[in-house]
Amino acid sequence: MKQKGKLEKAKLLFEKNIKIFRCPICKDNMKINDKSSLICNNNHCFDISKKGYVNLANRSSNKIYGKDLFESRNKIYNDNFYDRLITELVDIVDEYTLYKNKNYILDTGCGEGHYLNQLSKSQNLSNKYDFVGIDISKDGISIATREGNDIIWCVSDLSNLPFQTCKFDVVLNILSPANYEEFIRVLDNKGIVIKVIPESGYLKEIRCGIQNKIKSNNYSNKNVIEVFQQHLEIVSEKRLNYKCSIDESNLKDLIKMTPLTSSLREEEKDDLIKLDISSLTIDLRILVGRRKK
Repeated sequence: MKQKGKLEKAKLLFEKNIKIFRCPICKDNMKINDKSSLICNNNHCFDISKKGYVNLANRSSNKIYGKDLFESRNKIYNDNFYDRLITELVDIVDEYTLYKNKNYILDTGCGEGHYLNQLSKSQNLSNKYDFVGIDISKDGISIATREGNDIIWCVSDLSNLPFQTCKFDVVLNILSPANYEEFIRVLDNKGIVIKVIPESGYLKEIRCGIQNKIKSNNYSNKNVIEVFQQHLEIVSEKRLNYKCSIDESNLKDLIKMTPLTSSLREEEKDDLIKLDISSLTIDLRILVGRRKK
């Protein structure tokens, strides 16, 4: 898709859904001007980029999460390692949400946008929802726009979501930090938050390979679940555990994409590749929560 065409398409998409936005600076309503920018009544202005996203963040992203990480993650995702998670997410949205005239799914910390791009292609969801993805990383969002789907992409801070109150039927938070105060603020009264977190066996082959190189190799999600429960009523939870085959090319991308290896030197990462890991464990817990009564 040509950049001009992508910009025009994004402008129409933002214009169609402008009522969900609020200014991240003054919290005022926003509109689209003739110059393809989101602007509020106080003249805070945010341009839609040629790639089709808008930057509404007030801070830069963590350097750990750079372009190389997101490119590697995109390759891993496109090789279907997480397809079973996509299927579970579609089923959960189908089961726990009520369809209205206008329905929205927000993916918070969406990174390179794989999950949202896949959900938007689902026959069960594509005609019932509008999709919005946010991440603090411009590199991640830039990759997310490549597929050209009808998705609203924003660079945004989780602690200051640029959206009006009670606008989203589903808030996704997949293997990403959370800000529950903001999630609940933008969540529809009957909406759900879906959080996906690692279980003890997640990527255990990598953890075993670096156990002598990091301070702690014992992972527990107990505190993460407790914080979720403090803010939301859990209506469903499920553990998803399976193994998949992995070759050397996949392994190289996996080592680049996971924060587990971010503190390792290059030669230590090379040592991991030499371990000849042939299978990978995906071990996740899916939490579904609603507003507390």
